[in-house]
Amino acid sequence: MRLGGRVRSHRFEWTAAIIAMTAAAGFAALAWCLSLGALTTFDEATRAAMHSYADPVLTFLMRAVTLLGTQPAIIGITGGAAALLFLKDNRDGAWMISIALIGAEILEVVLKVQFHRQRPEPFFDTVLPGSYSFPSGHALFSLCVYGLLAWIVAPRLGGTGRWAVRIGAIALILAIGASRVYLGVHHPTDVIGGYLVSVCWLATLLAIRGPVPATEP
Repeated sequence: MRLGGRVRSHRFEWTAAIIAMTAAAGFAALAWCLSLGALTTFDEATRAAMHSYADPVLTFLMRAVTLLGTQPAIIGITGGAAALLFLKDNRDGAWMISIALIGAEILEVVLKVQFHRQRPEPFFDTVLPGSYSFPSGHALFSLCVYGLLAWIVAPRLGGTGRWAVRIGAIALILAIGASRVYLGVHHPTDVIGGYLVSVCWLATLLAIRGPVPATEP
């Protein structure tokens, strides 16, 4: 690798490390505020505001969107994406997305047991999952998988396609998080916490590994 390439790589890794530490600090601050009950009003007001938009069509769409953040969907998409990346000789990308999901699964279990936050009252007779509420696994998994996939695929596309993939991934990730609050199975701060954990985890991986080579879509 040329000197310029090494310098850019080090800058990337340091930037990723700073992002990871910032996200970790944000998560720690959020957890501390929750332990003090400082965000209860925010959670309740946000849930009530989202529920005020309740509509049969919107509820149907939210139930459909939330399925894309379930473990079966995420595991299936990750497995398919890893296989495709491997076949396209992007072994680094295949390993990265696999490791990202495995780490996310571990983090979700450990953190939920650590904080053991109870879930709120659900809306629309939605069945509550049996796990604890904080952080949201849907938010954590969706950002890890869909965000990383967009990161890998987008650079190899043209200008319009590149931005379409990035914006589409962001919209999907945010919609999945919103669906959890709309359906009443998570507090808003659970979703925010899930996103922060995901950013910290992905940035840590990128800081250790460096830039992931792009691949053809």
